[in-house]
Amino acid sequence: MLQGKIAHRHHAAFSSQRRKMACSATPVVKERVSFKQDTNFKFSPIINGCWQLAGGHGREVFDGIQEKLKAHAEAGFTTFDTADIYGPSEQILGEFQKSWRDSGKPPVQVFTKYVPNVFQSRPSPSGVEAAVRRSLAALQTDSLDLVQMHWWEYGIPGMVDTAKALADCQAKGLIKHVGLTNMNVDAVSQIVDAGVPVVCNQVQFSLLDRRPLNGMLQYCEARGIKLFTYGSVGGGLLSDRYVESPKAGLFGRPKYGNVDLNTSSLKMYWNVVKMFGGQDLWRELLSVLKSVADKHGVSVANVAVRWVMQQSPSGGVHPLVGLRGVSHIEDNARVLSFSLDAADLGAIDQVLAKASGPKGDIYSFERGM
Repeated sequence: MLQGKIAHRHHAAFSSQRRKMACSATPVVKERVSFKQDTNFKFSPIINGCWQLAGGHGREVFDGIQEKLKAHAEAGFTTFDTADIYGPSEQILGEFQKSWRDSGKPPVQVFTKYVPNVFQSRPSPSGVEAAVRRSLAALQTDSLDLVQMHWWEYGIPGMVDTAKALADCQAKGLIKHVGLTNMNVDAVSQIVDAGVPVVCNQVQFSLLDRRPLNGMLQYCEARGIKLFTYGSVGGGLLSDRYVESPKAGLFGRPKYGNVDLNTSSLKMYWNVVKMFGGQDLWRELLSVLKSVADKHGVSVANVAVRWVMQQSPSGGVHPLVGLRGVSHIEDNARVLSFSLDAADLGAIDQVLAKASGPKGDIYSFERGM
């Protein structure tokens, strides 16, 4: 009985939120971008990240999920990112994609990933194709828009051959585009030099984690390869929620409220905060971001995402923003309504100059490198 009441409250809250959106002048994102290698394929410059559907973010992310997906697509955020290891995410997006398609609306774009368990066995060409066909079935489509390959351990052989097997699937029409995720410059270079037509590399990139500036952005810019970026708001750590004035603590040190690390994303990005320079420097950064946000009439998260996008002179950086509800749709759209000027970037740079990390190339400390 209690569970039923809780479920009813979740549904009522979501329905109320949805009605508010329907009555408001929700911005419709009309801007579209394309891969250098395929200018006919268009997608949203800000991508809906669906990793929350893998678990670790509470049951509420699943409440009314089909309506949430629909609300984002109707607002112009038509591009969704998932993976074969994100729990039921592909199946959920498959149901949505079919429903959307059956309604006669213009197609959405669904980007997925191939994450083989290379510790268990080396992928074979037939095994790669079988995995692609599983994603095709789950996503209820006859050709995957994009498959991004991840390779857990560079010391395990087969990385380049596996990427070439994905390219073979592309040649068969099973895949439209081949990408990578969490690959460093050397790995991307090996795969590109082998003739695989890589269109993107999905990496962690934020004001807290600027490792893509250590060579990856430059490599991709020179070759027209897109960077899709996750963690650009640090799981919410780069948002208005954590902006606060400190109280006086022991020995005159600033004292802030506790940070509730209640999701797997927050736990992961809190480790990045520690490498960045700790809580004090993070709070200093938030203060500067708040000043910049107030100047432009936007949110702290908007400024954080905009900073990442403006690191690419060609406009080749496209952030993923986590899809949890519909309340952030209007706020996300504002990212495309303004630009950071020289004064904004200078103020932010003064804080970043004090940062101690993370250091190295893409996914370096995560791989123990």
